[in-house]
Amino acid sequence: MSRKRRGRKRVGVLAAGAALTPVCSGLAALLGYPLYPSNYAWNQIITNAPVAANSAAIIARIGGSTHVHPDWGDDNPTNGISPLYGIPFNVVHGNTTSRINVTIDNYPDESDIVPVPIPSNAVIEGDYQNGPNPNGAGYNTGQRGDSHLIVWDEDNNIGYELFGVSRPSDPMTFDELPHTDGLWHAAQETVWNFNTNSFRILGETSADAAGLSILAGLARPDEGLAASQGGQGAINHALRMTLPPGVISKQYIYPASHMVSESGIVPLGSRLRLKNTPAINTLISAMGPESQILARAMQQYGLIVADVGSAMYVTGASASGNATNGISLTWDMTDVLNGIRQLQATNFDVVNLMPVVTGLSPTNGPPGSALTVHGQNFSGAAGLLSVLFGSTPAGTVSVLSDTQISVTVPSGSGTVDVTVQSGTNEVDNVSGSPNANVNAPIFGYGTSALTPADKFTFSVAAPTAPTIQQVMMSGGNILLNGTNNNGPGGTYHVLTSTNLLLPRANWAVVANGSFDSTGKFSFTNAIGTNPRQFYTLRVP
Repeated sequence: MSRKRRGRKRVGVLAAGAALTPVCSGLAALLGYPLYPSNYAWNQIITNAPVAANSAAIIARIGGSTHVHPDWGDDNPTNGISPLYGIPFNVVHGNTTSRINVTIDNYPDESDIVPVPIPSNAVIEGDYQNGPNPNGAGYNTGQRGDSHLIVWDEDNNIGYELFGVSRPSDPMTFDELPHTDGLWHAAQETVWNFNTNSFRILGETSADAAGLSILAGLARPDEGLAASQGGQGAINHALRMTLPPGVISKQYIYPASHMVSESGIVPLGSRLRLKNTPAINTLISAMGPESQILARAMQQYGLIVADVGSAMYVTGASASGNATNGISLTWDMTDVLNGIRQLQATNFDVVNLMPVVTGLSPTNGPPGSALTVHGQNFSGAAGLLSVLFGSTPAGTVSVLSDTQISVTVPSGSGTVDVTVQSGTNEVDNVSGSPNANVNAPIFGYGTSALTPADKFTFSVAAPTAPTIQQVMMSGGNILLNGTNNNGPGGTYHVLTSTNLLLPRANWAVVANGSFDSTGKFSFTNAIGTNPRQFYTLRVP
C-alpha cells in the first residue's frame, strides 16, 4: 500500500465538556456514546440518493476491476515483529487521566494545542502488535509512517487526533526534525467534540487530509462483530477510504473542508455507495458475518473519500479498546479478507446528495400555514438545512426524515419556487483556490434545482368573523366581551334589535368602538324594559 504525505492543515480549539451518560441507539456509537448527532453527515443513510452524473467516469478513473481492500489487519500481542496494520485508537477516562503537553513542530499555528490525555499504554499507528515501535514517525525503513495517535475520552466524548506523533524516547520527530528534549511531539493536533455538529473552517484540514475526523470513519470490530460476539452487529456510519493522487482532484465537497494539490477528478469528501442489486446481494449473502456487516454499511452509508492513498482502501482499526485501554474485540481477518475483497470499484456508484424537491403539500396557502416539502437528501445537513420561498426563508423548519420537511409558510405573494438548501454560506479564505469548495458559496450539499413540482402560490386568508365570547348580566346592564380574531386594532359596531328575524340593515347601532391591542372589545348596555333584546357584533 502506498502512502502520501499531506498538505498543510489547520484546526480550531474545542474544549472538553462535562461527564456524559451513554445512550444506546441505532446511531454510530463507541461504548454506548454516539459519535456526532444523528443529523451529521457521517450518520446519513444514502440508500435512495441519486447516482451522480459523473459516476461512471469516476469509477473508470479508479479502475472498475480494482478490489476493495480492508486497510487493517491482525492485532496479536504475541507478535513482536509485525507492525499493527490500520489506525488504532485509545480509550481513556479524561476526567482522571493525566494530560500531557504535546509539542507541535510542523503546524503549531494550525493546531488545537491543548494537553492530551495520553494513556501510559498508548498505541500509535505503526507500532508493533506487542508494543511500541521505537523508530519514530516517518517513512524511512522501520518507521511508523503517518504515525497517527487517536485518543477518545469516554468521560466527555471528545476525540484527540494527532498526526506525525513521536514518543519522548523516539530518535526523531516527524519529517526528521531533531528530537532531543524528551517530550511528546507531533506534526499537528486536532480535537473533536463528538457531542456537537462541528466542522473545520473552510480550507483548513485536520489530522486527516480532508479535514474530517479519522475515528468517526474507522471500521471497528466493536461495531462489525455480531451481538453474540460482543459487537453491535451493525456499522451505522460511513467508512473512511483512500484513492490515489491521480484520482483525487484539487477540490473538496461537504463534509470535507480541505483539498490537496492533485490532478484527478474526485473531490475529497465524495461518497461512494455499494450497489443494491440482486447480483451484489447474492455475493454479500455468501460472505462471512463480519464481511456482511461491512458490506451492508457500504450500501446504507457508503464510503467517504478522506485521504490520498491506495485505491479503494477502506480504513479500520485492528482492535477495539475497553474502558482500561485494553483489547476487547478483534476482527476475524479470514472472514474480512475473503469477504469484502471480492467487491470491486465497478460494484459502486458515486452518489449525488444535493437536496431534491419532488412535491409540496399543499401547493397553495396563506402565510403562517403549515406545509410539507417532499423529496430526498434532506438529512445529513448537521442542523444547517433551510427552506426558501423564493428568496424568503421559512420561519420554522423541521426535518421529519430524509424525504419530508415540515415548514411554516412565510410572508409573500404570488407564485414562487420552494427550494431546500443543505448547508450554510461560507467563504473559503484559506485554500487559495476560489473553486476549492465544489458547492461554493455553500458549505453543504447545496440547493435543490428548480422544478415544476416546487411551485407554491400564496393565497390571502379569509378574515375570521368577530366573536362575542362572553355575555353577563350585572345591575340592570348587559356586559359583552369578544374578539375580532384577526389581531390588534380595527373598528367594530354593536347592533341591537328586539326581533331576531329583522334584516341586519334595520338593527339599531348602539355602540361604535375600536378593538384593543390584543384584538379584544368590551361593551356595556342597560337592559331596559323590553322583554327580549338581541345583540350582534359587526366589523366594517
